[in-house]
Amino acid sequence: MNLIGQQIGSYIVERELGSGGTGAVYACRNVLIDREVAVKVLHDENARDPDQVARFFQEAKAAAEIGHPNIIVIIDYGTIATPTGPRTYLMMESLGGESLDKRMRRGGMTLDDIAHVLAQITSALVACHSKGVIHRDLKPSNIYLCHRSFDPLFVKVLDFGTAKLAAPVPGMHRTQYGVVIGTPAYMSPEQCDGKGAIDHRSDIYSLGVMLYEMLTGTLPYGGDLGEILLGHLTKTPDRPSQRNPGVPFEWESLCMRMMEKAREARFQSMAEVAHALDDLRGHASAYAAFRSDRERAGHSGHTLVAAGIDAGDSASRMTIHADLPPPVTPPAFEPTPLPVRPVEHAVDPGEACASLVKHPRHAAFARSLMIRAPGQWLPVGELARASDVALPGVVMIDLVVSWLPHPTDPNAAVVVFLSPSTMWRMITIGVRVRY
Repeated sequence: MNLIGQQIGSYIVERELGSGGTGAVYACRNVLIDREVAVKVLHDENARDPDQVARFFQEAKAAAEIGHPNIIVIIDYGTIATPTGPRTYLMMESLGGESLDKRMRRGGMTLDDIAHVLAQITSALVACHSKGVIHRDLKPSNIYLCHRSFDPLFVKVLDFGTAKLAAPVPGMHRTQYGVVIGTPAYMSPEQCDGKGAIDHRSDIYSLGVMLYEMLTGTLPYGGDLGEILLGHLTKTPDRPSQRNPGVPFEWESLCMRMMEKAREARFQSMAEVAHALDDLRGHASAYAAFRSDRERAGHSGHTLVAAGIDAGDSASRMTIHADLPPPVTPPAFEPTPLPVRPVEHAVDPGEACASLVKHPRHAAFARSLMIRAPGQWLPVGELARASDVALPGVVMIDLVVSWLPHPTDPNAAVVVFLSPSTMWRMITIGVRVRY
């Protein structure tokens, strides 16, 4: 298939940019406004596969719905006529720069570079997960580093073709038991297991493998396909400092936590990864305490599950539960509006909002809120999903929340809830979470 010279809408195909397993990408230009875009078109054999076409649509839908500056912008989607039959296409913004895998091959990434890239990826994935989208194929070739005048390492997350959406695409078969989706070198243990029990914590593991590669220049597991899968499932990787003695302990701790075999021992959300990235030393201290307690519990037959890390530099701030079975895998994210959890009695909206900010069981909500810039309005339902917190009876589906530093108390935050449709509002004071 050669589309050079063909017209797609108002654009003319100028050259091929690359070709992969499922399709080819072309550079196209609108000659009237001199604008260049990238267009992905399925290969002939894939264009005849209804599942591949459905996944192609899923890629367009997933990326377009998230709407985050660090996620590729989808411009158009449709079908064009070619000499070999109709072809589905996906039109995206044109990017100048290089993929992360090419950047790593050149070498020379500093810890500041890695922190900058990782912070942007986590921000994009917080947005993905809050929309119920799990990427499932995070790898360096799907991270593009754009040359922007204000930032030479501006991240764009690409390729949502294997993403898992809360609402399945009509006509596409669900992933079957035993079907493995992803790129083996970066897949989570649960992906390698092929049982379909994938949630947002799988992306956390894959991002941990990418961090491992950025820190060491190597992948944690090598060999043939079977050896790689077995490594993810059963083997503890070498510590990054064993591969590269220059890796600081704080970075090693972050990487190893992300790559924990058990989902319950990893970070429980991308927001938590971002918090730890902002306080590497505090996280390293807390994680070391958790690992020490886990080793002691291993000799006594107890089971430890890391439920999260609060702000601060004390190792005692990590929450650890003993003798508890692993938590049930949370259900897939629901699209907006978020159904309210049934309650046996009416809950005052003000009481419910105050509980989200002040009650210890909702601590993840406050952490997710205060990682965002002060003064930014955020939908309460989406923020609750991102932090995996059940809404305690809030019934206004348009409720938004924002926070500001307290004018006199540096350890407090002013949290404002607002319903734009009813103009109901509530202001409460909570502990300011710092990272």
